[in-house]
Amino acid sequence: MLEFFNQYSALIAIPGFIVAMMALLPIKSWRKRIPLYSATAIIVLVAIFALQPGESTVASEAEAQTVITSGKPVFVEFFSNTCTACLASEPMVRSLEGELGNDVQILKLNVQDALASQMIRDYRVYLTPTFVVIGRDGEELWRQSGGLLDKGAALAALNEA
Repeated sequence: MLEFFNQYSALIAIPGFIVAMMALLPIKSWRKRIPLYSATAIIVLVAIFALQPGESTVASEAEAQTVITSGKPVFVEFFSNTCTACLASEPMVRSLEGELGNDVQILKLNVQDALASQMIRDYRVYLTPTFVVIGRDGEELWRQSGGLLDKGAALAALNEA
């Protein structure tokens, strides 16, 4: 439960702050409203761009295929830096990475990167985030598309792999 309360909570807190500010600080003068609303919009944009999940963990499609065929179970995350659910799932993905150790490979693919285009087709990724667990033999064992990561189901699938 603590995984939800971190820097990514700003995606919920900032719009809430804006609504509260508008409700609690009624200003009748447009000369005072415009700078306040402009400053608030800038703060929101800076916060959103600062909270991006990052880039892919591999530099090429061949490197991604090497990870998948390594003989270890693989947890794959297809994400986008503009996806709110991807941002909100990031703390749970990092927590999962910490629990897995070296027995499981982690592969993060930004769907906006050119290297992910073939993998997107191969794994039929239509939504972000999409989480896939691939077994030791390269077979897909578990999948979740859209929404926050179900960490318990992902761990169960990885333990079966």
